[in-house]
Amino acid sequence: MNALHLALLKLWEGDEVPYEEVLGREGSETEVRELISKLWVRCYPQGSARLCVYSYKRPPKEPVPLLLDARGTVIAWTKDGPELVAYPFHKFFNLGEFEWLRKENLPRPKRIFEKLDGTMISVFEYDGELRAATRKRLDTDSLFAKKALELLKDFEPKGTHVFELLGPGSGSKWVDNLEDVFKEEDWLLVPLAYRDMKTLNLYPLKGPREFNVNSLDELEGMLDKSFEGFVVWFEEGKQRPLMVKLKSPSYRELVETLKMGIDGIAKLIIMNKLDDAARFIKPELLKRAKEVLQRLDEIEREVLRGSFDDEGVKAWLEIDPSRAVEEAVKVCLRRGC
Repeated sequence: MNALHLALLKLWEGDEVPYEEVLGREGSETEVRELISKLWVRCYPQGSARLCVYSYKRPPKEPVPLLLDARGTVIAWTKDGPELVAYPFHKFFNLGEFEWLRKENLPRPKRIFEKLDGTMISVFEYDGELRAATRKRLDTDSLFAKKALELLKDFEPKGTHVFELLGPGSGSKWVDNLEDVFKEEDWLLVPLAYRDMKTLNLYPLKGPREFNVNSLDELEGMLDKSFEGFVVWFEEGKQRPLMVKLKSPSYRELVETLKMGIDGIAKLIIMNKLDDAARFIKPELLKRAKEVLQRLDEIEREVLRGSFDDEGVKAWLEIDPSRAVEEAVKVCLRRGC
């Protein structure tokens, strides 16, 4: 069973909680209630029931089953108690995050997919109605879940279908910020997995790019600027199949830099990494950034001679010439120079 649903059911029935299944060890009802009280919970009326979305507030540091299973799980509360309605991914961890997740302790990869950088959406049917949810909200008040439903006309789910929604504002690669740095893209809903709600077994679906790689060592060698990372399935067709994530450090650093807006673009120009980020940047800003990059030597000479026409840049020149050049690049990006 889903450990969160099991705990809620036993508490509702007044029975003793099976702690090994819920906590992964011996425990107490107080511990279980405390864990549940710390979850993110948002409930919505649905006929005579309430649909509630449960999720951990912060990623669990230990593989506690109740927390692993509280990742956008949807439970319907009726007069008959809690009913498990949707159960997307369980929480799975990064390669090497625990001793048992070190490369030498893992079997040969079975399926390897590119890790997409968007918003996870679960799609399911309840009371004859197609519904969608993110990890924390239903389509009632989630723009991303509503968009997913728009893209799934005439879809008839059996069980829980898990998608990744890519588009403006969805995931770090698509963040829309005040500087209008990131390039807008069309919405795309990519299938990731399917969970049979009778057996609770999880199966991967064809959607992201799949790779035929023989070992984790080989896969780590592919972690470069071209990929955010990978999701590795070592099993499929189980409730919590063994899976790991591999994240690209260079990709994460690049996206975090871009989130800084114009300041981030300036850093990429100074570090000569603009080409690495070009595919994410709005065309008009990218054109301006390339013009600044071509003039970088000239801008630097003007700054160091004290002839760059900006008081802030001149002030930084007295403190840190390198920072003064960076500030001049920001000025050029914002107003031209």
